[in-house]
Amino acid sequence: MHSMKEFYQAKYRDNLFVVKAGGRMIADEASRKSLLSDIKELTDDGIKVLLVYGGGHAIDQALEGANIEPRKVNGRRITGSCEMQLIKGVMAADLGFKVASTMAELDLYGLTLGCTPPSWIKVTPRPRDNPDDYGYDGTIDDVALDKVHKAFDGVNFIATPCLSATTKDGININADNVAVALAIGAQARKLIFLSDVDGVLIDGETAPFITDAEIPKLIEDEIVTGGMRVKMENCLHALQSGVKRIHLLDGFRPNALRSEIYDSIGPATMLLPEENRQAYLNEIETHKVIKKALGE
Repeated sequence: MHSMKEFYQAKYRDNLFVVKAGGRMIADEASRKSLLSDIKELTDDGIKVLLVYGGGHAIDQALEGANIEPRKVNGRRITGSCEMQLIKGVMAADLGFKVASTMAELDLYGLTLGCTPPSWIKVTPRPRDNPDDYGYDGTIDDVALDKVHKAFDGVNFIATPCLSATTKDGININADNVAVALAIGAQARKLIFLSDVDGVLIDGETAPFITDAEIPKLIEDEIVTGGMRVKMENCLHALQSGVKRIHLLDGFRPNALRSEIYDSIGPATMLLPEENRQAYLNEIETHKVIKKALGE
């Protein structure tokens, strides 16, 4: 073994990682290029990466540009027919094209999709009291593991917006929910959330790791609130459903994804099952010994 990177290359080759990026990251040229550059390195090393991206900020801008007030309740977007038409344009055409053009610039081989394939996910539209409120969003009921993995037979990278074509007009789904459902259903080795913070702050410091057993108390004590609380609830569900490792990191930090994957101790927060706590601590100590031997 010549380096820690080679250790992780061997460990993760042919495994699937699900990476969720916010729309602000995809819209920003520097962060998008950094992310896709990292993904190219991972895929060149034999790791399969499924990128799920949202578009919240860009959608809000497009709505305001069209003189439509963005509507949200408890952080969840109200998606009516007017909103849906703009959302499809922002997600599939604008942000999707930005991903594709940066892939071309970096010579990153893979696929960009206009929506999450109907063959991958079974979606149920949310019930609506008002025909134009919540009429175009839904929940994922099932994921076809074999269909997702078959899509990776010829490529190591696929990017998809958090849209479904299950209905004629389309369905907008929260990007975190899409990423969690695909990570669980496709039995991903890792689920990675990229935002603008490096994980969970506890007593003013970023927690290096948190187990599923600790999450309920963090919520109860209101150490995690708002959007981070919702994310942690999603993460708890993912861990309890078989996902082994979840990473929460600042995607605006240059090469954040690459450094998180190829370093045993990064600046971000990792979530894992309580039963794996001791094994992880042992892994850290082993890596320290290896790095010392390698002079790294």
